[in-house]
Amino acid sequence: MPSPHRPGDGSLPVLPPGFAVGVDADGLGLTRGPGPRDCATAAADVGRLAGLGVTSARVALSWPRLQPSGAGPLEETEARHVDLLLDALAAAGIRPSVTLHDGVLPEPLQADGGWLNRATADRLADLAALAGERWGDRVEHWVPVDQPARLLVEGHMTGRAAPGLSLAFDALPVAHHLLLAHGRAVLALRATARGRSPVGPTGGGAPTGPGPTDPAITDTLAGQPADPLVDPAAAGPSIGCANHHAPMWPASEDVADVAATKLHDALWNALFLEPMLLGRYPVDLQPLLEGVVRDGDLATIRQPLDFYGVTYDSPLKIGIAGEESEVPFERCELLGYPETDAGTPVVPDALREWLIMFRARYRAALPPLQVTLAPAPYVEPATLADAGTPVATTLAPDGPDGPDGSDGPDLPVDPRTSRLEGHLRAVATAVQRGVDVRALHVGPLLDQAAASATDAGPAGALAPVGLLAVDPVDGARTPRPAYHWLAAVVGAQTRSLG
Repeated sequence: MPSPHRPGDGSLPVLPPGFAVGVDADGLGLTRGPGPRDCATAAADVGRLAGLGVTSARVALSWPRLQPSGAGPLEETEARHVDLLLDALAAAGIRPSVTLHDGVLPEPLQADGGWLNRATADRLADLAALAGERWGDRVEHWVPVDQPARLLVEGHMTGRAAPGLSLAFDALPVAHHLLLAHGRAVLALRATARGRSPVGPTGGGAPTGPGPTDPAITDTLAGQPADPLVDPAAAGPSIGCANHHAPMWPASEDVADVAATKLHDALWNALFLEPMLLGRYPVDLQPLLEGVVRDGDLATIRQPLDFYGVTYDSPLKIGIAGEESEVPFERCELLGYPETDAGTPVVPDALREWLIMFRARYRAALPPLQVTLAPAPYVEPATLADAGTPVATTLAPDGPDGPDGSDGPDLPVDPRTSRLEGHLRAVATAVQRGVDVRALHVGPLLDQAAASATDAGPAGALAPVGLLAVDPVDGARTPRPAYHWLAAVVGAQTRSLG
């Protein structure tokens, strides 16, 4: 395969045969207020997703919307919205990867201790059973818990993110309960989800979209390439994880900074991975969890996974914290790299190096990988015309070159597109080096807002993180240059595969 690295020549990344590029599609059809979902907007958003040419999309269910009390049957209005969304994705030939828990709990569960309460793991397993029964014949891939390391460290140890608790190492039971919820949800999905077909009968109530015998869906699916994350000989649901990982760089060679980095690495990179894949906690942390782990827990957590999801943002520079800190580590500023408008360093090569190291460290324990690039805000003109870039947004019909052999139209280049391109090339290089990465999800498709306490709807101003800009007043969607660039990449790959 040609090298994916062709710097400066304006070429598109060269992707491995069968490699899937997907999009984080959270928030499709979500309204600006806490009211019901807008089904017409959701269907239109799926059309915009299909315009990229991708065949895979990550979608998170809203636990507070589906079970406002945290227990009992699914709330039918929200469940019907999920029905519509899954049917629309199937009709567009897009395989969904569905996350059960994205970090926001129903308010009654949070009030009852949230993830400090072991019983919350049982509640997620109950949700998994209900979801598997209703949507198991239309969901291609399942992820029980999204980014548990971030939820633990930033949400419960340092208070940097929701739910905003600063419990330091008293938060470690949260990690065990999240892992237990993962394991029990995997068991529940394997017991209830009926197969890997991306479409099937609409679960519950009247149909909300085309059924599995609809010619539009049948023809679309028949033309799809094989799913790279699915073993065609296997039966049952495809289930994995989505753990946030980051290279850890010590602030200095001082022994205190190195020790702090090692501890943060154990919490961020190993605490959730090793129980899932190896059935044990990291040696340095295991004594701190002895009072929480019960007989049989680690066997429940270590369930066979069809894929391992890696969410990546940037390397983390770690140093020893000051005496006033409740935790012995702190994040330090990483200088010398381009940054997003949130101040996050953009270091694609660190992802490539980390994936290669990851494979070398865990080898046979690793299932196939899929990588998700974390969202990044860039305040930029929403349209190509405003940005002063060429209006051309697609490749010439014959690929990167025009039909006469000349160069095709120039594609717009901006910080968002450059970040996306750098990470896509980094993953392609890791694949060349023998890392079994099958898919990369980018995005999100839409601008996002910080989740409210109940996730009933977006709260506050929308962050400019999407491939499509969302007007804060009327919700209108406008493609950014990165949207057109990604469509060109996916289109070039499709043509090269015939």
